Amino acid sequence: MELFWISIALMIVSLLLYKEKKIFEVFCGATWVLFGVYWLSLIPHYYEISDYTNIVLVVLLFFFCLLLAVFIGHAFKDKNREKHPGDPKSVEIEKRVQLFFDVTKLVAIVCLIYMPFKMIEPVNTFLIDMVASNTTFLLNLFGYDAIQTAYNTISYNGISVTIILACTAIESIAFFAGLTISVRTKNTKNKVLAFLLTVPVIYILNLFRNVFVVAAYGDMWFGANSFIIAHHYLAKAGSAVVLIVLAFVTLKLLPEVMDMTLELWDLVTDEVRRILKIEKKEKAE
Repeated sequence: MELFWISIALMIVSLLLYKEKKIFEVFCGATWVLFGVYWLSLIPHYYEISDYTNIVLVVLLFFFCLLLAVFIGHAFKDKNREKHPGDPKSVEIEKRVQLFFDVTKLVAIVCLIYMPFKMIEPVNTFLIDMVASNTTFLLNLFGYDAIQTAYNTISYNGISVTIILACTAIESIAFFAGLTISVRTKNTKNKVLAFLLTVPVIYILNLFRNVFVVAAYGDMWFGANSFIIAHHYLAKAGSAVVLIVLAFVTLKLLPEVMDMTLELWDLVTDEVRRILKIEKKEKAE
């Protein structure tokens, strides 16, 4: 985890150096390589627990980080940018360097929001306790006689459910908060509105998700497999639908998010083509 914190700290430092373009490009490029190495370092852990899906995921994240570092390395070495700043190619590179900065800022903000809850025990305990307390309150409000028996445990009908960090929806909250905070837009009103329609809504809807799981498990709505059906299938499916809807709302309010996503896709695919020496097909007129 030390490598993770070092990477994020260096990202923040590099963002502060943005006005010194050349220093920023070298510093931030190296930081993305380090960030990629962090994801690779998780492979032994996932291998031990036979989590091959996450192994594939962290490998992909490593290559994503590496591609961003390769891009900024090419941008740094492009001497034409300074000699002919008005050249279309130079303008395109500057635009992508700005995108690189925005993506770095997004990742740094999301990590700064999420990781304290993941890594600092008192903060972790506080959030879990708050979610468990709020869930218990709602259960009782709806007529379910539930008791919070520990900071992370809710008991209903003689059955206990443990609230873990994933039950707080902090991952989704951190992502949408980071996205709405970091996106570059002139429409401040829509930016604030997008934040309010995602971050608080995710927290509140997640409480209802927890209420559903506890009630379904405690009353055995679906028989002996009530927890598995309620938590693993129905609640996760509901969460996926909610996140899709909130993503749609965000894109409607902040179309710049879609622009940034498409531009990032173009950047990454162009770097892959460059590495593999594949000529980019020109669009037909």
